[in-house]
Amino acid sequence: MAGNILFITSAMCKGGAETQLVKLALFLKLLNFNILIISLKPINEFTIDYEKAGIPVVFLKSWRFNLVTNSRKLYELTREFKPDVVIAFMFISIIFARLLKKVLPFKLISTIRIGVIPGKWFVPFKLTSGLDDLVVYNSQASKLNFESKKIVKSPGIVIKNAIQLPKLGDKFLKSFPNGKFIWICIAHFRWNKDYTTLFKAISKLKGRNFRVDIIGEYDKQSNPGRLIEQLEIQDHVNLLGFKQNAADYLKYADAFVLSSHSEGMPNALLEAMAYSKPVVVTNIPCNAEVLQNSGCGLLSKLENEQDLAEQMLIMMKMTPEERSCLGKKGRLYIQNNCSEDDIMKDWLRVVNQYIPVRQQVMETV
Repeated sequence: MAGNILFITSAMCKGGAETQLVKLALFLKLLNFNILIISLKPINEFTIDYEKAGIPVVFLKSWRFNLVTNSRKLYELTREFKPDVVIAFMFISIIFARLLKKVLPFKLISTIRIGVIPGKWFVPFKLTSGLDDLVVYNSQASKLNFESKKIVKSPGIVIKNAIQLPKLGDKFLKSFPNGKFIWICIAHFRWNKDYTTLFKAISKLKGRNFRVDIIGEYDKQSNPGRLIEQLEIQDHVNLLGFKQNAADYLKYADAFVLSSHSEGMPNALLEAMAYSKPVVVTNIPCNAEVLQNSGCGLLSKLENEQDLAEQMLIMMKMTPEERSCLGKKGRLYIQNNCSEDDIMKDWLRVVNQYIPVRQQVMETV
C-alpha cells in the first residue's frame, strides 16, 4: 500500500468542491493509496458505490444532537486509520482537522475552495491557522485574498479544478430570435450564489424569447418560488432541482450564466467552458481571472441586476458564430489549464511530499 490518505469534508453534496474530492480520492486509490473519507454530515448526493470503488465513506450523524458522539467518533476513526496525510475540504473540515492534528501525528493539507470565509467560521479558522502543513487554493484570486488579509499564516499553492474535457459532436447553431434562447445556471441555492440578482435581471428581460434552466438543490428555506411569482418570470425560469446528469443539460444550452457574489473557482463555470459554452458571470476575482485569460464571455457588475440583464442581452444578440467563437476560447482554456490528468499529477506531487519515501508513487500515470 502506498500510504494512508484521509479526506475530511463537511458533506458529500454534489458541489464543485466535493466533486474534486471524489476525483482525487479515486485517482489516489488507483495508485494503491489506502483511502478513507469522513463526511461530517449524513448527506450523500453521489451515486458511487464507495465500497466497490475502494474509497469507504463514513457519515457522521447530525451534530445538533450528537456533538460529543460525533467528536469522539471523528477522533477514533482518525486514530485507528493512522493517516499519513489528511486532506481537508471546506472551512469546518479544516478547523476539525487542525484540532485533530494537535493530538494525532499526520500531515495536513487544507484546501480552500471559496474566495471569502463566512463570518461564522472566521474566528475559529483564524485561531487555528498555522497548524496546516500546506494550504491549497483552486484560484490565484483566493490565494491572494487570504494571504493579503493574513487569514492564513504561511504562503500556499494553487491547484486548479480538474475538468474532464468531453467529446463534442457537431452542434446545430440556432439563430435567435427564431428559436428560444436557452440559458443554463448550475448552482445550489446557497448564500453566495445570489439568485435574487439573477431573477431580477431575468425580470428586466421579460418579453424576450428565452428561458433559464436552473439546476440546483433547494429546500423550504431557500425555495425561490415566491420571488419568481412576485417578479412574474415563471415563463422564463425552469427550476430543475438537483440533477446527477447536469452535463446533459449543458450540451443543449446556448450560454451559461452565474450571478454569485463569492466563489473560489466555480466548477460549473469550468464545466460550461469545457462544453464550449459562452458565459456571463459576475465580475468577482476568480471569474475575472478566468475570463481575462480565456476571453470566453462577459462579466457583469456585482449584485447589479441591470448590468447583468444588459450583459445577458448582449450575449443573446450575438450571432451563433460569435457565441461559438467565445465557447471555443473557453474550451481551449480548460484544455490548457484544467486538464484532469495534469491536475491529478499536481496533487500526486504534493501528496508525495508528506509521506515516507518508501511509500511514494512515481509520476508515471
